Amino acid sequence: MIGVPKTSALSRLGIRLGERKARDGEDGTGLTDEDEGNIAEFERVLSSTLDFLRKENGALEAKDVDRVASYFDEKARLLETLERRQPAVEPFLSVDVPAVAQLRKLIRDLADQLETNERLLRGMADASRTILAEVEHLRTRQSLKGVYDKSGQLRGDVAPKPVKKGFEKDF
Repeated sequence: MIGVPKTSALSRLGIRLGERKARDGEDGTGLTDEDEGNIAEFERVLSSTLDFLRKENGALEAKDVDRVASYFDEKARLLETLERRQPAVEPFLSVDVPAVAQLRKLIRDLADQLETNERLLRGMADASRTILAEVEHLRTRQSLKGVYDKSGQLRGDVAPKPVKKGFEKDF
């Protein structure tokens, strides 16, 4: 009688788990060729992300707002790629496998660059808020919020036009 293989042996995961056991004994921590390829690809994406963050941080330090704004799409694409590829390498980060030593170093570097990036972006946002508040203060001070008569009393019959915010279209 022909034996029917277990369902797990037919699945892709079952094949990979079997290959890991065969490579590294009973605990199955050995890496398959696919695992090593996933780790190498994740390292490549991490390196690209680190290079990009260094470039963006340089633009932030130079206060080059236009250059920072132009980086948005590339940053979103790189971070999305990292998120998609993370599950393929995450199980190996908690296991002491020599192949992930470089990956751990890159992840620490990424955390440092992201912390710097956040600090610089927060500073830029705070500066923008301060500038906007000062402009609003100047507008309010100059307008005096209305028209006053000779005695210094606010005239109620003449209302100032409100400051339009954004674009308005009349149809």
